[in-house]
Amino acid sequence: MKGLLARAKVEYSYIDIRQDTEGARQLRAINNGNESVPTLVFPDGSTLTEPSVGELKAKLETLGYRVGPLAWVIGNSWRILVGAGMLFGILRFLEIL
Repeated sequence: MKGLLARAKVEYSYIDIRQDTEGARQLRAINNGNESVPTLVFPDGSTLTEPSVGELKAKLETLGYRVGPLAWVIGNSWRILVGAGMLFGILRFLEIL
């Protein structure tokens, strides 16, 4: 999430709910008592709880931010790395590598 927000040049405040009791209270209020992270609160008052990269991208675009392909790649880097690792493992298993 942080990578996607940074690449789209979104200014944001990070709140560590283990250090900020008021932030933790607000988080629980938004999420029906749950401490679900990340929870994003936008200037228009809307929220996203544990959004996918696609959901965050769509929301940012509705707020006027440009989220290009590189931002998507950064936001999905863990999926790309896991997929590459799985492919490498399959190729090794098949003795192609």
